[in-house]
Amino acid sequence: MNKLRFSYFQLTFGQEEAYLQPEKTYTRLKRCGYDAIEICPPKGRYGLGVKIEDYLKTHERLKDDYGLEVSCINECWGEMWDPYSPNFKTLTEPKTADLAVSETKSSTDFAAELGAPFVTVAVAIHDQITPDNVAESVAIAVDALGRMADYAKSKNVRLVFEATNHLEMGKFVNTALNHKRMIELTERENIGIQLDWFHVNLEELNPYEAVTDAHPLLWHMHFRDSNSLTPGYGKTDFKAVIRAIKKIGYDGYCTIESAPMIPDADTAARDGIDYLKFLERIVDYQLSPEFPNGYALPSSL
Repeated sequence: MNKLRFSYFQLTFGQEEAYLQPEKTYTRLKRCGYDAIEICPPKGRYGLGVKIEDYLKTHERLKDDYGLEVSCINECWGEMWDPYSPNFKTLTEPKTADLAVSETKSSTDFAAELGAPFVTVAVAIHDQITPDNVAESVAIAVDALGRMADYAKSKNVRLVFEATNHLEMGKFVNTALNHKRMIELTERENIGIQLDWFHVNLEELNPYEAVTDAHPLLWHMHFRDSNSLTPGYGKTDFKAVIRAIKKIGYDGYCTIESAPMIPDADTAARDGIDYLKFLERIVDYQLSPEFPNGYALPSSL
């Protein structure tokens, strides 16, 4: 079975650390045993005046200095982080969808330069989705995703379409299965699914079905608990999650995040990876022929 690989979404450590003190993040992640970092490029006032070209050079140096990979570039569409979203950057209205495509292209350029395999995109809605406008909204979203995917393909980058809950991004798509259906409508092969276990707790029936519904397009995951804190601080059954992804042969990154950082950034980063690695050790044993679950046949048979 594949061993899990762990990353951390840097922006959840806060804007000042992410954009003004990024080496602080690399030091923490290296100390805690992470394999990679997920990055959100500086855009608008939320980038604290840092130029994207300078930020690229900084991360090129830091990832080499610390021996960390870049797991994903997040075209973060939450209003807290992105001044364009959700009011001005959506997938359901032509002008705002054009802006979403443009912004995703710039993040794709950033990913290509850093050698990141994925760029995260998400649904945001312009107006409430109703039976009267749902067909048009789907058509706009499919067209925008197709244009994003075509550009990403030219840069040898893939997109991961994050399944988000209806309270944050509106009642439109939301589940892994509906994300898969929309991806199929694009007729593109370089768009997969990103599950975020906080959103999953609000939208899916159970963790196992979320994984199987997303498979084989499950390419990336965000691990935060049911209360949006680091894994282990809520009620998500991450042991079941790990069993499910082991069974499908998932080989992508498990990117941890916590929002807010409770009790503090260092503790949240350490506890999250330690907890998931402990569960992985149990799961590997549970899935092995040696696990004492009744009469165990010899593994040589």
